[in-house]
Amino acid sequence: MDSVYRNTFKDMMNDVVDYGSCCECGACVVACPHNVIEYIDGKPKQTAKESAPFDFCGVSEGAGCDVCATVCPRLWPREEHLKQSVFGAHSDYEDIFGVFKQIFVAKTKRPEVAEVGQDGGVVTGLLSWALGAEEIDGAVVSAVSEDDEPCFPSPKVVTSQDEVITSAGSWYTYCPNNRALPEVAERDLKKVAFVGVPCQITPIRKMEIMDPAFLVGPKKKPKIIGRQREFLRGYADRVSFSVGLFCTEVFRPELMTEKIEQEMSIPLSEVSKFNVKGEVLIYKKDGDVATIPLEEAMQDYQRPECAHCGDFSAEMADIACGGVGTDNATIVVIRTEKGENIWKEYEKSGLVEVEPIVNNKRAWNILLRLARRQRERVPSGPDRSGTSDQVIQYDRGEAMLDMQVALREAISDREVLDERLKAAYQEEDLNKKSIIYMAGKEIPNDPGTLLASGKRKLPPPLGIEEGGSSPL
Repeated sequence: MDSVYRNTFKDMMNDVVDYGSCCECGACVVACPHNVIEYIDGKPKQTAKESAPFDFCGVSEGAGCDVCATVCPRLWPREEHLKQSVFGAHSDYEDIFGVFKQIFVAKTKRPEVAEVGQDGGVVTGLLSWALGAEEIDGAVVSAVSEDDEPCFPSPKVVTSQDEVITSAGSWYTYCPNNRALPEVAERDLKKVAFVGVPCQITPIRKMEIMDPAFLVGPKKKPKIIGRQREFLRGYADRVSFSVGLFCTEVFRPELMTEKIEQEMSIPLSEVSKFNVKGEVLIYKKDGDVATIPLEEAMQDYQRPECAHCGDFSAEMADIACGGVGTDNATIVVIRTEKGENIWKEYEKSGLVEVEPIVNNKRAWNILLRLARRQRERVPSGPDRSGTSDQVIQYDRGEAMLDMQVALREAISDREVLDERLKAAYQEEDLNKKSIIYMAGKEIPNDPGTLLASGKRKLPPPLGIEEGGSSPL
């Protein structure tokens, strides 16, 4: 059944993979209930039928499925089309960096975390505390272990405070954290924190909120619908909260292997961590710090896929963190009630130091500039990409109605239809209110007036009464 509310396997393979916008998160492979695709050279590849075209899935074109395309972050709906379904019609605040409840700056008080953590060590400190307090039973992170090549992290599921601290730091090469989700299920972890860059957070949200009526079909038995639903919802159900990392882009592996190791003669085994503060900072184990001009790194080594991302500040996360414009501290953006509640408990522990965003004007200004630049850089893509002029807005209530009208035409037996819808929805509320958001409308408090000079006059950082401080 055709529907504007249904993306297909063909859409994903043509309008994302073949088009060149695939971010390599691996969420589609993880969510495939039928082992049709595999993660090969960073991209999903149809391997179920070697003689078939690259965009053919027998299940999609037969009984129906398309869970993979439903969770893809590079297909409609994108972040700007999901805001109301994630945050509700009455969110606290909205700015160029997304919907939020509070924004402030923080740093860990634990020296052993500050020593290895990125910027203020907030993410590492939060995860370590949450495990110790039994708020979570694990976390999905990226880390370089003994089994990995130096400077090339892989997705990890950590379940101890020591493992969290060992995973601290950012490496600025892409690590598909979503691919660790099957291990979460295999180990039967019930409440994990998921840490990832924006394009890895969005699939988690889609798993959580996309209306499952698309799973129902006239040829499909309830057992198959239930299996597909488990792959749509099951991983997200195990995520207690998400932590999104600010991200403009990550670099191709050649930055490490060609520029740093060969041209700069720095063995990757001697690199302890990286950071980006106007230039690429390479921290060596002997204490020295080498640098690469950021403009050179971006021009020569930026991943082209990153140019298709307009989400700098992880707008779909429960908590978003980044170190732009700060000195050994982290900007923290609390976006959801879930994020607010976990942060309050963390701050009560006394293990983190916070200060209002108004005390960090430089960080505030850089955040606004980077968020705007990223929103504006995304090229117009194919119709199903969510970036074309023909994009409609995601309305879950309307999606439900649209699919059920089509299903009533395809399945005349009402009892059979109800049975299949029950398999798709299970305990979910079938009477959710319609969700409406008009992308392209003015963003409340859109930061800055464009001056005749072409520069922007930016507003001052938010005050405490405007969400510019910790929730405590």
